[in-house]
Formats: sequence, C-alpha cells, structure tokens
Amino acid sequence: MALIDVVPRRASEAMMLNELVPEFWDKAARGRPLPEPVSASSPQLVRTLTRLARWRRGVDKNTMTRIAMSWFDMEHWLKVLITVMADAGFRAAVPGEVKAQLREHAAAVAHRSQRAAWVGALAAVLDDEPLVVIDPRARRGYALTMSGIGDNGQLHILLADRLVGDPGQGLVAGDRPARSWVEAATSGDPYLGPDNPAIRCFRLFDGHGTYISPEGRPADIEPLDGTRVLVLHPPNGNYALGVGRVFEQMTPTLRFDRILEPAEAQHWFARLAPAVENDLMAN
Repeated sequence: MALIDVVPRRASEAMMLNELVPEFWDKAARGRPLPEPVSASSPQLVRTLTRLARWRRGVDKNTMTRIAMSWFDMEHWLKVLITVMADAGFRAAVPGEVKAQLREHAAAVAHRSQRAAWVGALAAVLDDEPLVVIDPRARRGYALTMSGIGDNGQLHILLADRLVGDPGQGLVAGDRPARSWVEAATSGDPYLGPDNPAIRCFRLFDGHGTYISPEGRPADIEPLDGTRVLVLHPPNGNYALGVGRVFEQMTPTLRFDRILEPAEAQHWFARLAPAVENDLMAN
C-alpha cells in the first residue's frame, strides 16, 4: 500500500508519454529507424528528441527527456503495477479517475505492449459489484456479488459452480462444472490444456439483449437500471475454455447472496429486452 500514490500514476504517465514517442521520433530522426526499447539505445533516443525540443514550441528539454525515457521504462512500471493490482485492497485504494486514465492510456499503447493491455484489463476489474442473474426457463432470479474476476470466461465457470444444482432447491438445471475447471478459475493452475477444457454451461446475454462473449470482461456488461444483469440461455454446443483465469495471482470471489423473491424476479423479467441471438452458437 505504500506504493499507492506512486505506481499507478507513474505507470499512467509512462504510457501517455510512450504513445508520443513514434510521432516525435519521425519528426526528429529524418527516416532513421526507431531504436529498440533497450537501455543501450537510450542515449541516442534522448539526444535526438531533446534536439527536437529546441524548435518545437511548448515542449522543453526536460519534458522531451521524460518522453524519450518512457520508451525504455514503461514496461518496468507496468510490471510493478500488474503485480500490485492483483491485490483487492490495492485496487480499492486506486482512485476511480486514476483507473480511468490507466484504461485510456493502456488502450493507446496496447498494440505494442501486452503488459499495457493487461493493465487496462486490471483497471477495469469490478470489486464488490452486485450482479443479478435471470433463468428464463425456470422464471427465477439470483442475486450475487462479484470481485476480482478477470474475464467473462472465468465468470462463466464461477456462475455454473454457484448456480447449477437441484432445481427442487431453486437452483439452475444442468451439469455442474468439473472441479478442475473451478480450481483453474480460482486458485489452481489456470491452464486447463486441450485435453480438459472447461465447457461453458450456458450462453449469457445482458438485460438489454446483448450477447456477452467469454472473451470480454464483466465491466463490459451494460447495467440495466443501475445493476448488471445476466440472462442464462442454453449453451447450444460445446464452447471450450482453455484457461480458467487470466490473472493467476488475482483471487476472485463470486458470492451467491440469495434467490430472488418471485415479485423481485418479476420486476427484472418485465425490464429485460429480448436476446439478440447472433452469436456463433445461436440456433
């Protein structure tokens, strides 16, 4: 927690400045190739860009030096941030505006940095987030709370583990997920491999009728009346998931709070839009 006031902001700044490097290099280097982001090439890049500051209005030598050094130090800041953002307490302490900046700047450089893409995903992780799940076939609804879930594939596995069971007890009919799948989604080896992939138990749609892809993130689920809502549909085939979770060190929770009262479930049924079934597994 001692890093909370430094690492997120420095990583955000490094990505913001890193985005500028290719443009400034093109203006200053006259066709020479951009140096590789290794320390041995840093003097060349710094010298070239600081010379550019002499005639570029509004950019001084110190600022240009910081821009140049972001080409070499960004990945170091991102590695540290990925480590600490796996901790729920740290994520909770990062201000919302800083998380928004991290997502924005990560998106700008993710095409050349996998770590930036991971930082953007971590900055979008939901914690203590209410979730309503609707089972149209049984006309039932469920209230859950999710934290630390990295992608919707992981969410699929955890939902099946929490909800599938005896319909006589108010649970969702279906086959329960294998224990190895649940372990991969929580605290075990996240890599399931080709011989034991997790098979999703249902297709998910949000309350607006939009298909929720396993490759997406819980933050992509558009809220309905301020709450994220998922509607369960039959799987319509075997959609295999080879990885149980994308962030190995991040501990997920999906708490099953309660089965909704019939009147409360009906409240949500009345607000659901029809599912737009245009996914690959649609009938």
